[in-house]
Amino acid sequence: MISVDEQSCPMLARGVRLRNDPFTNNPVLLFPEGFLQLNDITYDILRRCSGKATIASIMVSLAEEYETDRDVMRSDVCECLDQLRQQMLIAMSK
Repeated sequence: MISVDEQSCPMLARGVRLRNDPFTNNPVLLFPEGFLQLNDITYDILRRCSGKATIASIMVSLAEEYETDRDVMRSDVCECLDQLRQQMLIAMSK
């Protein structure tokens, strides 16, 4: 299930933008083929995907913010990023 490297630095893929829907003000991910409505945790993950922060540092930050166990957050973050990478909405750098 977890196939992302925790030392990789995720970033939005070329042409992908994180925005708020102008009608609902809910966060969305815009890409050339459409858009993806985001839940709170996915939004919080993606807003940390600058290409500079590692996946490990994103997990630690979110575990502290949500006051949850790091192993639970690791699973959630890795699953989310892996799905977004498979959809080619994010890219990874080292």
